[in-house]
Amino acid sequence: MKQWEKKEISKEVIKEIHQRYGCDLLTASILARRSITTGTDIFYYLEDGIRYLHSPFLFNSMEDAVDRILDAKDEGEKVLIFGDRDVDGMTSTALLYQYLTEIGIDVQWRVPHGDDPYGLTIEAVNTFAAEYGTLIITVDCGISNLAEIAHAATLGIDTLVVDHHNAPEKLPDAIIVNPKAPNSGYPFLDISGCAVAYKLVTALRFAKTELYKQEICLLNVRPVNEAFIIEGIKVQNMVEKDRIAETLIPGVVSIQETRLVSFLKGQQIFVWDAGIQQKMLQKIFGTGVEFNMLDIRPEISTLLPSFANTSLLRLKTMSRIAHYQETPSTELDAFYNIFVTYVQKKNSDSKNQIRFTISCHCRYSRYYAFAK
Repeated sequence: MKQWEKKEISKEVIKEIHQRYGCDLLTASILARRSITTGTDIFYYLEDGIRYLHSPFLFNSMEDAVDRILDAKDEGEKVLIFGDRDVDGMTSTALLYQYLTEIGIDVQWRVPHGDDPYGLTIEAVNTFAAEYGTLIITVDCGISNLAEIAHAATLGIDTLVVDHHNAPEKLPDAIIVNPKAPNSGYPFLDISGCAVAYKLVTALRFAKTELYKQEICLLNVRPVNEAFIIEGIKVQNMVEKDRIAETLIPGVVSIQETRLVSFLKGQQIFVWDAGIQQKMLQKIFGTGVEFNMLDIRPEISTLLPSFANTSLLRLKTMSRIAHYQETPSTELDAFYNIFVTYVQKKNSDSKNQIRFTISCHCRYSRYYAFAK
């Protein structure tokens, strides 16, 4: 009989996890035995709020997927969701079908039954084409259906592959949302098929807001010794796209001699406490330079009133996410975290739908993380 072999771990490591992240010693020992010892990894096991999930727009193809579905809605196209017969495929199909129905898309679903093979079939494509369908969305399958997707294209049908299985060397000619596809952009490979479908629905919900595709810069100025540091993060669809930091001594350089002009061009600038920010910018560049910026703190405070009179310096110490970072958090990091929290809270999904989907999926599927 095979005996269990417990991995030897350092008591110091367990103690450090216990003290630094505030979990009990048993949890700390389990994490250590599974080599989950860095803050960025531990984070996803100790925190369960929706805020802490990866953004769906980390998928490089997510905007293309969202836009294709919204085009189908606008044009009144017929859409087919093709799933799999297992619980991952069934929950993926149900989740996506429910949402596309909610937003008024002419959508139908199909999963293999009886002796049907796994994955999209030529017969399913031909049947859908005969009904004048124009978009197939595969969920929990499709990444290996090169021939079937190519056949669909000859009939004027586009395909969107929403999958999580290993990608073959040659990919189908389709929009692919799959964490295991090359250059997917998504940082965690082992989410379930239903999780990928959930990410798509989350992205579609966000696309209904005024912030979809909008280029935003979160800007912060802070004093340091005799100089000031101007920091900015470019954000699009709640994802950080670029970052800048300039240390400037008042009166030494003009704004045209800095990288700020090109960095801020075309961006909507959000700040925390515009009055203070404007005064520091005038000390650096003089009164002749004016920044067109929006003070976002009053709006955020309507949903998160506890932050109404809180500075970014104070927010930095309050951030739960910063607690898990390996490097010290900055005021700008705190600004970004609270901004994303605000946007998610303002445009939150139906909690009942999220809980139903997670409970249905996790009750039966043990091998993949649902929505990391």
